Amino acid sequence: MSELLVSRENGVVTVTFNRPDKKNALTGPMWTELDRVTAEVFANPEDRVLVLKGAGDDFSAGADLSGGLGAGAKDAGEEGPMLLFEMRSVGEIVNRLHRMAKPTLAVVDGVCVGVAFGLALACDLVIASDRARFGAVFAKRGLALDGGLSWSLPRAVGMRRAKQMAFFGEMVSGPDALEAGMINACVPAGEMHAMAEEWAAKLATSATTALGLIKRQMDASMAIPMDKAIEDEARSQHVAFTTHDLQEGIRAFMERREPRFTGR
Repeated sequence: MSELLVSRENGVVTVTFNRPDKKNALTGPMWTELDRVTAEVFANPEDRVLVLKGAGDDFSAGADLSGGLGAGAKDAGEEGPMLLFEMRSVGEIVNRLHRMAKPTLAVVDGVCVGVAFGLALACDLVIASDRARFGAVFAKRGLALDGGLSWSLPRAVGMRRAKQMAFFGEMVSGPDALEAGMINACVPAGEMHAMAEEWAAKLATSATTALGLIKRQMDASMAIPMDKAIEDEARSQHVAFTTHDLQEGIRAFMERREPRFTGR
């Protein structure tokens, strides 16, 4: 059975890490497939939402250090250059999640640590169960941060809390992650998937171009002055006005009904 499952339904692409007996630790082939799938979703207008989740009771234990990331480099006797190449490939996947002009959703149960934690925080929205546990455990393995966590974690919880989590490899529960503003929702495990399906369906029937523009605006907001943000708003609104969804949204408002967006 494939270690990375991909399903498509009504504009929702669901990617499932499928090694439940290994807490869904990510192997080299899984990274290769995730690279392919995220590139495909990035470019396909029919794919309107990307959901990441894990099989069984865990999201992912991060990279499989026993035979995943870096294994090929070790076999080739070129640990330095080869590992750098692999890490840049992983970084490109994380970057793609950030740049994707459509919503992304991480659905987290059980452990979500290491680079998998970075994948979750790279998503626009995170739903977690009350038994979820998040951790930047790199220092416990003698590693520096990766998976984009040096950028995303301070923005999620603030610099001092981020350093505390990274220095001590501190695990954070789902309820505490919600209180810290790191995730969007924390619900009982039995309710998590239903909530995720509801959110994904709602996002997939929204105005996709508008959501992509909003995502870019908000992601850029911490790095630009207000006058630049306002100019970007004007340009983004100009783009939104060229879409069929804008016309449908106005018609729906005038007709006092819910809009039927197509993502066009």
